[in-house]
Amino acid sequence: MVRLYNENWYYTGCKFTSANLRWLIRDHDSFRQQADRSISENYRNAMVYTGFSLEPHETVLFSYVVASLALIGILAFDIILFRLITFEGATIGAVIVLSLMFPLAVLLYLSEYIKIHAKWMKVSSLGDIPEIISYIVMSMKLVPNMEVAIRFAAGNSTRPLAKDLKKMIWNLHMREYKGIDDAILEFSNLWGKDSEYFKRALHLIKSSTSEPDEAQRVITLNRSLDLVLESTRNLMDNFASKLKTPTYVLYSIFILIPLALVALMPAITVVGIRFGIGTLVIIYDVVLPLLTFAYAEYILTQRPAAFIPQDIPESHPELEGIRKRKQQSLLLSSAIGIFISSLGYILIYKGNPWNIVSTATLDGIIPPTLFIIWGIVFAIAIYLNISYAPYKKIRDEIRKMENEFSDALFVLGRRISEGRSAEEAFIHTARTMEGSDISSAFERISLNLMNMRTDIRSAIFDEDFGAFKDIYSERIRTTMLLLVESVNKSHLVAGVAIVKLADHLKELQDVEIKIKQSLYDMTSTMRSTAAVFAPLIAGVTIALSEVIAKILQNISDSIERLPENAFPGPAQISPGNLNQSIPSDLFMFAIGIYIILITVILIRFSGTIEYGGDRAQLRYEIGQTLPITIIVFTVSTIFSRIIFRGMI
Repeated sequence: MVRLYNENWYYTGCKFTSANLRWLIRDHDSFRQQADRSISENYRNAMVYTGFSLEPHETVLFSYVVASLALIGILAFDIILFRLITFEGATIGAVIVLSLMFPLAVLLYLSEYIKIHAKWMKVSSLGDIPEIISYIVMSMKLVPNMEVAIRFAAGNSTRPLAKDLKKMIWNLHMREYKGIDDAILEFSNLWGKDSEYFKRALHLIKSSTSEPDEAQRVITLNRSLDLVLESTRNLMDNFASKLKTPTYVLYSIFILIPLALVALMPAITVVGIRFGIGTLVIIYDVVLPLLTFAYAEYILTQRPAAFIPQDIPESHPELEGIRKRKQQSLLLSSAIGIFISSLGYILIYKGNPWNIVSTATLDGIIPPTLFIIWGIVFAIAIYLNISYAPYKKIRDEIRKMENEFSDALFVLGRRISEGRSAEEAFIHTARTMEGSDISSAFERISLNLMNMRTDIRSAIFDEDFGAFKDIYSERIRTTMLLLVESVNKSHLVAGVAIVKLADHLKELQDVEIKIKQSLYDMTSTMRSTAAVFAPLIAGVTIALSEVIAKILQNISDSIERLPENAFPGPAQISPGNLNQSIPSDLFMFAIGIYIILITVILIRFSGTIEYGGDRAQLRYEIGQTLPITIIVFTVSTIFSRIIFRGMI
């Protein structure tokens, strides 16, 4: 299964270092031999699978060079940072440890990248199986020729698995196989290592060509499709059942416990453990988010991909001028974010009217750093909503049209089987489906056939006037190609074929719905945690930390008024141990940034589980969720501070 995916940053980096930095290695031949001996058999198989056309010594050299540059860069950053800002000893130690761990993590990641990428490609390809098999089955129902069906699936899909099918067809034409049966046998055996049900489905499809009875042939083809769909659904059900424990670990260890500890941090100073804002930022804004992200990514690598969304190109008519729109939204969101961030300090400069801004522990209503958090969140939200709302709109239209498409096909097939002309069948379907998005497209097909006197293929797919030229749904376009082939047959055969296509699409949609339902519990829990529970808990615990800090401050003031040696024995309680080393506003700022990062990680986690990590959809959802998160966090913080203030 050789893939030619050389347009990759890792491949480019390896080739660049090998071509330009070979002088770093004194004995190049010895280095090459040692690198060849050091890699495992799994690593070699992964290199073949990814098709990067790299030598082991090139990957090793690239890993060493980038890790060394990371070490030099992080040390230079530390030197500049320590010269500009003064940190306490604990923070300096934490920074040094992280600085040493960062290049090691880079080295480990780059050393294992080939295997990581190969695993990702396998998972992604498994998600292509339902679509590819469906195209093969639909084509086989019209033309019972295995080579034609595979060529059709490979030529009308952009999935990675389709590229493997293209290579199989190419090897068949280059006489590497005796015939299509041998090609399919070798291909299915190769894929059977990762997907047994795909192998069985291919064998069923191949066996259908030997069926003498047409009805039995269709039954065999349907059985192969049912096998793939049922197996895909079982894979997702198993993943959903195995997802519960890791999700609870993610929620409790990486979110709930860190938030609960926020309230106790001021009390740690009583036992002599003191840390500054630098240590808090490193723990809550660097280490914890990185660990949470890494664990979430580990969980997601176990997800069997299914029904991966199709990319929407910038050439789509509704995305005209999208780059300029993104630039304008970036300027607008930055200006709004800067204004909101500075609002708290502007109010302080104006005399802090009505004591709105909190300038001391449990004083006022809103700490000034909360305005900065608002500025960051609303700047991100405004940019993401403006920039990616068009993608969301297009994606929703495609999804709605795909849901309507199977019903429209059924109506169309019934009309054609009655002996009606294509023009009349399409206009009847458009009127029957009036009010739906697919209706206008079918009506346009009919108008093209009647007014432009063109054939059906041009009426649908012509780049200038085709009714489906701006419909970016691979499933719809592929089905319409099959429809074009079927209408060239008799009306009865074409009508029956179109109805079969409609039933086939309905089965695919039903499986998609059931998969989403099986994952709903986990995705809804993560979204609720990101939008409500995490910021709600954070607001309460921050207010509690301020209460503890205020109580300790009052005790410190009382101790200062006592005579010396007022505490007999070994007790060593001093005001210095009780005073907080982190101001309450900076404390809130650090935790607020943590909430923002955790929200983004959880939204990405739930989105990847539900719809396969569609980037545009993900960014739009982050833009929608972040304002809700920060509103809940603000309300929780303000009300908790007001309530707890009355208890002291």
